[in-house]
Amino acid sequence: MSRGNGIANSQIYSIWLKFPELDRPFLEIHEHKVTYDRDQPRVNESGFAHLSFQLKDISGILSQIIQADGAQIGEITDLGTEEKPLLIAYARDPEGNILELEQT
Repeated sequence: MSRGNGIANSQIYSIWLKFPELDRPFLEIHEHKVTYDRDQPRVNESGFAHLSFQLKDISGILSQIIQADGAQIGEITDLGTEEKPLLIAYARDPEGNILELEQT
């Protein structure tokens, strides 16, 4: 791994998540044995900004994020119509990564 990522003595635990019966898209999650702290990212930064998830219970998921030492950013906001609501909220996971949550 060290030859590929340029980090001496790199040790990584990796999980690959994919949809049933599909090779793509997939999500690879790395946990490095040695990590370094960084400043909290902002929603409007260049580069990787946030991950977005569609879900059925935005309030319930926000509660779980907060219980896991994450944090809510701003308010749950309805960007839809009365007939077709679209709730969105932003949160930080326990590592400070920004998550966009959408409930349709």
